[in-house]
Amino acid sequence: MRSHTPRLPAVFIGPGLLVLAVLALVPTVFAIAISLQDRELGQADTGWVWFSNYVQLFSDRRFLNSVRVSLVWEVLTVSATMALAVLMGTLMHRCATPRWRQVLSMLFIVPVLLPRVSAAFVWKFAFHPLFGLITWPYKAITGEPLDLFADPVLALLTVAFVDVWQWGLFFGVIVLKLLETLPPQPFEAARLDHAKTWEVYAYVALPMLKAPLISLAFVKMVESLRAFDLIYVMTRGGPGISTETLDMYAFSQGFIESGRISYASSMAVLMMVASTVAFTYIWKWTKPS
Repeated sequence: MRSHTPRLPAVFIGPGLLVLAVLALVPTVFAIAISLQDRELGQADTGWVWFSNYVQLFSDRRFLNSVRVSLVWEVLTVSATMALAVLMGTLMHRCATPRWRQVLSMLFIVPVLLPRVSAAFVWKFAFHPLFGLITWPYKAITGEPLDLFADPVLALLTVAFVDVWQWGLFFGVIVLKLLETLPPQPFEAARLDHAKTWEVYAYVALPMLKAPLISLAFVKMVESLRAFDLIYVMTRGGPGISTETLDMYAFSQGFIESGRISYASSMAVLMMVASTVAFTYIWKWTKPS
Protein backbone atom coordinates (compact mmCIF):
# COMPACT_ATOMS: atom_id res chain seq x y z
CA MET A 1 0.00 0.00 0.00
CA ARG A 2 1.39 3.37 -1.01
CA SER A 3 2.22 5.68 1.88
CA HIS A 4 0.85 9.25 1.90
CA THR A 5 3.14 10.45 4.71
CA PRO A 6 5.34 12.69 2.48
CA ARG A 7 2.26 14.68 1.49
CA LEU A 8 1.38 15.62 5.07
CA PRO A 9 3.88 18.53 5.31
CA ALA A 10 2.45 20.06 2.15
CA VAL A 11 -1.10 19.64 3.47
CA PHE A 12 -0.37 21.40 6.75
CA ILE A 13 2.20 23.98 5.63
CA GLY A 14 0.89 24.70 2.12
CA PRO A 15 -2.13 26.89 3.06
CA GLY A 16 -0.06 29.03 5.41
CA LEU A 17 2.68 29.51 2.83
CA LEU A 18 0.06 30.41 0.23
CA VAL A 19 -1.42 33.10 2.49
CA LEU A 20 2.05 34.50 3.24
CA ALA A 21 2.93 34.52 -0.45
CA VAL A 22 -0.24 36.44 -1.33
CA LEU A 23 0.31 38.93 1.50
CA ALA A 24 3.90 39.49 0.36
CA LEU A 25 3.51 39.46 -3.44
CA VAL A 26 0.33 41.48 -3.90
CA PRO A 27 1.59 44.65 -2.08
CA THR A 28 4.96 44.30 -3.79
CA VAL A 29 3.48 44.08 -7.29
CA PHE A 30 1.10 46.93 -6.48
CA ALA A 31 3.98 49.13 -5.23
CA ILE A 32 6.00 48.44 -8.39
CA ALA A 33 3.01 49.32 -10.57
CA ILE A 34 2.39 52.58 -8.68
CA SER A 35 6.08 53.53 -8.93
CA LEU A 36 5.76 53.49 -12.72
CA GLN A 37 2.89 56.00 -12.67
CA ASP A 38 2.48 59.65 -11.65
CA ARG A 39 -0.18 59.09 -9.00
CA GLU A 40 -0.69 61.74 -6.30
CA LEU A 41 -3.00 61.99 -3.31
CA GLY A 42 -6.28 63.73 -4.05
CA GLN A 43 -5.98 63.34 -7.82
CA ALA A 44 -7.93 60.76 -9.77
CA ASP A 45 -6.04 61.15 -13.06
CA THR A 46 -2.93 59.02 -13.38
CA GLY A 47 -0.65 58.08 -16.22
CA TRP A 48 2.25 55.79 -16.89
CA VAL A 49 5.61 57.53 -16.69
CA TRP A 50 7.55 54.28 -16.48
CA PHE A 51 11.07 54.87 -15.08
CA SER A 52 11.04 58.66 -14.82
CA ASN A 53 10.47 58.53 -11.04
CA TYR A 54 13.57 56.38 -10.65
CA VAL A 55 15.64 58.69 -12.86
CA GLN A 56 14.48 61.70 -10.85
CA LEU A 57 15.56 60.06 -7.59
CA PHE A 58 19.23 60.11 -8.48
CA SER A 59 19.18 63.87 -9.01
CA ASP A 60 17.32 64.45 -5.72
CA ARG A 61 19.88 65.61 -3.15
CA ARG A 62 17.50 64.92 -0.28
CA PHE A 63 17.06 61.33 -1.49
CA LEU A 64 20.82 60.86 -1.70
CA ASN A 65 21.18 62.28 1.81
CA SER A 66 18.54 59.86 3.14
CA VAL A 67 20.42 56.96 1.55
CA ARG A 68 23.64 58.09 3.25
CA VAL A 69 21.91 58.45 6.62
CA SER A 70 20.31 55.01 6.23
CA LEU A 71 23.68 53.41 5.51
CA VAL A 72 25.32 55.15 8.48
CA TRP A 73 22.41 54.14 10.70
CA GLU A 74 22.62 50.52 9.56
CA VAL A 75 26.37 50.19 10.11
CA LEU A 76 26.30 52.08 13.42
CA THR A 77 23.40 50.25 15.07
CA VAL A 78 24.29 46.75 13.86
CA SER A 79 27.97 46.95 14.80
CA ALA A 80 27.30 48.60 18.18
CA THR A 81 24.51 46.15 19.03
CA MET A 82 26.62 43.11 18.24
CA ALA A 83 29.62 44.52 20.14
CA LEU A 84 27.48 45.21 23.21
CA ALA A 85 25.81 41.80 22.96
CA VAL A 86 29.12 39.93 22.81
CA LEU A 87 30.56 42.03 25.66
CA MET A 88 27.57 41.61 27.98
CA GLY A 89 27.09 37.94 27.18
CA THR A 90 30.76 37.19 27.81
CA LEU A 91 30.86 39.17 31.06
CA MET A 92 27.76 37.44 32.42
CA HIS A 93 29.11 34.03 31.43
CA ARG A 94 32.49 34.71 33.02
CA CYS A 95 31.60 36.72 36.14
CA ALA A 96 28.00 36.00 37.13
CA THR A 97 26.75 33.01 39.09
CA PRO A 98 23.88 30.95 37.61
CA ARG A 99 21.41 32.72 39.91
CA TRP A 100 22.60 36.19 38.87
CA ARG A 101 22.55 35.15 35.24
CA GLN A 102 18.85 34.47 35.55
CA VAL A 103 18.22 37.80 37.26
CA LEU A 104 20.25 39.78 34.72
CA SER A 105 18.66 37.95 31.82
CA MET A 106 15.20 38.94 33.03
CA LEU A 107 16.27 42.57 33.41
CA PHE A 108 17.97 42.72 30.00
CA ILE A 109 14.91 41.37 28.22
CA VAL A 110 12.70 44.19 29.54
CA PRO A 111 13.89 46.92 27.09
CA VAL A 112 13.02 44.91 23.99
CA LEU A 113 9.56 44.18 25.39
CA LEU A 114 8.76 47.89 25.54
CA PRO A 115 6.91 49.31 22.52
CA ARG A 116 9.45 51.26 20.51
CA VAL A 117 7.31 54.41 20.52
CA SER A 118 7.04 54.30 24.31
CA ALA A 119 10.78 53.83 24.66
CA ALA A 120 11.37 56.72 22.26
CA PHE A 121 9.18 59.09 24.29
CA VAL A 122 10.82 58.06 27.58
CA TRP A 123 14.34 58.61 26.25
CA LYS A 124 13.37 61.84 24.48
CA PHE A 125 12.20 63.20 27.82
CA ALA A 126 15.40 61.92 29.50
CA PHE A 127 17.48 63.85 26.93
CA HIS A 128 15.46 67.07 27.26
CA PRO A 129 17.94 70.00 27.36
CA LEU A 130 16.33 71.72 30.35
CA PHE A 131 14.99 69.06 32.72
CA GLY A 132 16.10 65.74 31.26
CA LEU A 133 17.46 63.21 33.71
CA ILE A 134 20.61 62.61 31.64
CA THR A 135 21.32 66.19 30.58
CA TRP A 136 20.51 67.77 33.96
CA PRO A 137 23.98 67.15 35.53
CA TYR A 138 25.65 69.02 32.66
CA LYS A 139 23.25 71.93 33.13
CA ALA A 140 23.81 71.90 36.89
CA ILE A 141 27.60 72.05 36.50
CA THR A 142 27.94 74.49 33.59
CA GLY A 143 24.69 76.43 33.85
CA GLU A 144 24.09 75.86 30.12
CA PRO A 145 21.49 73.49 28.67
CA LEU A 146 22.74 70.49 26.69
CA ASP A 147 20.63 69.96 23.58
CA LEU A 148 21.89 66.76 21.98
CA PHE A 149 19.24 66.91 19.27
CA ALA A 150 20.48 70.26 17.99
CA ASP A 151 23.73 68.81 16.63
CA PRO A 152 23.46 66.62 13.49
CA VAL A 153 26.07 64.09 14.63
CA LEU A 154 25.00 63.93 18.27
CA ALA A 155 21.33 63.61 17.29
CA LEU A 156 22.02 60.49 15.23
CA LEU A 157 24.28 59.04 17.91
CA THR A 158 21.65 59.68 20.58
CA VAL A 159 18.92 57.89 18.69
CA ALA A 160 21.33 55.06 17.86
CA PHE A 161 22.11 54.77 21.58
CA VAL A 162 18.43 54.11 22.32
CA ASP A 163 18.24 51.49 19.57
CA VAL A 164 21.39 49.74 20.83
CA TRP A 165 20.11 49.88 24.42
CA GLN A 166 16.88 48.20 23.38
CA TRP A 167 18.41 45.40 21.32
CA GLY A 168 22.01 45.04 22.53
CA LEU A 169 21.04 43.87 26.02
CA PHE A 170 18.52 41.38 24.61
CA PHE A 171 21.09 39.99 22.19
CA GLY A 172 23.51 39.79 25.14
CA VAL A 173 21.13 37.34 26.80
CA ILE A 174 21.07 35.27 23.61
CA VAL A 175 24.88 35.25 23.47
CA LEU A 176 24.95 34.12 27.12
CA LYS A 177 22.62 31.21 26.39
CA LEU A 178 24.73 30.26 23.37
CA LEU A 179 27.89 30.24 25.50
CA GLU A 180 26.17 28.03 28.05
CA THR A 181 25.51 25.41 25.37
CA LEU A 182 29.19 25.06 24.42
CA PRO A 183 31.04 21.96 25.65
CA PRO A 184 33.50 22.65 28.51
CA GLN A 185 36.39 20.61 27.04
CA PRO A 186 37.75 23.36 24.70
CA PHE A 187 37.72 25.86 27.57
CA GLU A 188 39.60 23.47 29.85
CA ALA A 189 42.16 22.69 27.13
CA ALA A 190 42.77 26.40 26.52
CA ARG A 191 43.27 27.05 30.23
CA LEU A 192 45.73 24.14 30.46
CA ASP A 193 47.71 25.89 27.72
CA HIS A 194 47.81 28.97 29.99
CA ALA A 195 45.52 31.01 27.75
CA LYS A 196 44.25 34.23 29.26
CA THR A 197 40.54 34.70 29.88
CA TRP A 198 40.04 37.06 26.95
CA GLU A 199 41.97 34.69 24.70
CA VAL A 200 39.71 31.79 25.69
CA TYR A 201 36.65 33.73 24.56
CA ALA A 202 38.23 35.46 21.57
CA TYR A 203 39.94 32.40 20.05
CA VAL A 204 37.85 29.49 21.37
CA ALA A 205 34.30 30.44 22.35
CA LEU A 206 33.36 33.10 19.80
CA PRO A 207 34.70 31.22 16.74
CA MET A 208 32.52 28.27 17.80
CA LEU A 209 29.52 30.65 17.74
CA LYS A 210 30.30 32.18 14.34
CA ALA A 211 27.15 30.88 12.61
CA PRO A 212 24.60 31.97 15.27
CA LEU A 213 26.33 35.34 15.68
CA ILE A 214 26.07 35.94 11.93
CA SER A 215 22.39 35.04 12.12
CA LEU A 216 21.91 37.52 14.97
CA ALA A 217 23.63 40.21 12.92
CA PHE A 218 21.26 39.58 10.02
CA VAL A 219 18.26 39.81 12.32
CA LYS A 220 19.51 43.18 13.57
CA MET A 221 20.19 44.37 10.02
CA VAL A 222 16.58 43.70 9.08
CA GLU A 223 15.32 45.24 12.31
CA SER A 224 17.40 48.40 11.82
CA LEU A 225 15.62 49.02 8.54
CA ARG A 226 12.39 49.34 10.56
CA ALA A 227 13.57 52.18 12.82
CA PHE A 228 11.11 54.72 11.38
CA ASP A 229 9.04 55.08 14.55
CA LEU A 230 12.04 55.52 16.86
CA ILE A 231 13.70 58.23 14.74
CA TYR A 232 10.43 59.96 13.92
CA VAL A 233 9.40 60.31 17.57
CA MET A 234 12.82 61.46 18.81
CA THR A 235 14.01 63.80 16.04
CA ARG A 236 11.46 63.78 13.15
CA GLY A 237 14.49 63.63 10.89
CA GLY A 238 16.13 66.72 12.34
CA PRO A 239 17.96 68.87 12.87
CA GLY A 240 17.18 69.70 9.27
CA ILE A 241 17.41 66.38 7.45
CA SER A 242 20.48 65.06 9.26
CA THR A 243 18.65 62.03 10.72
CA GLU A 244 16.14 61.50 7.93
CA THR A 245 16.38 57.90 6.71
CA LEU A 246 15.06 56.60 3.40
CA ASP A 247 11.78 55.30 4.80
CA MET A 248 11.17 58.65 6.54
CA TYR A 249 11.75 60.57 3.31
CA ALA A 250 9.43 58.23 1.41
CA PHE A 251 6.73 58.72 4.07
CA SER A 252 7.21 62.48 3.94
CA GLN A 253 6.91 62.64 0.16
CA GLY A 254 3.97 60.27 0.03
CA PHE A 255 1.78 61.52 2.87
CA ILE A 256 3.11 64.68 4.58
CA GLU A 257 4.57 67.20 2.16
CA SER A 258 3.49 66.65 -1.43
CA GLY A 259 1.38 63.47 -1.59
CA ARG A 260 3.51 62.01 -4.37
CA ILE A 261 2.55 58.38 -3.92
CA SER A 262 4.36 57.16 -7.03
CA TYR A 263 7.57 58.95 -6.11
CA ALA A 264 7.45 57.45 -2.60
CA SER A 265 6.72 53.99 -4.04
CA SER A 266 9.79 54.21 -6.27
CA MET A 267 11.91 54.80 -3.13
CA ALA A 268 10.32 51.80 -1.43
CA VAL A 269 10.97 49.58 -4.44
CA LEU A 270 14.59 50.70 -4.66
CA MET A 271 15.04 50.09 -0.95
CA MET A 272 13.57 46.59 -1.28
CA VAL A 273 15.80 45.67 -4.24
CA ALA A 274 18.95 47.12 -2.68
CA SER A 275 18.29 45.39 0.65
CA THR A 276 17.65 42.03 -1.02
CA VAL A 277 20.80 42.23 -3.13
CA ALA A 278 22.97 43.45 -0.24
CA PHE A 279 21.70 40.86 2.24
CA THR A 280 22.12 38.05 -0.30
CA TYR A 281 25.70 39.08 -1.05
CA ILE A 282 26.61 39.51 2.63
CA TRP A 283 25.04 36.15 3.50
CA LYS A 284 27.05 34.35 0.83
CA TRP A 285 30.21 36.18 1.88
CA THR A 286 29.81 35.36 5.57
CA LYS A 287 28.26 31.89 5.18
CA PRO A 288 30.30 29.37 7.16
CA SER A 289 32.07 26.82 4.98
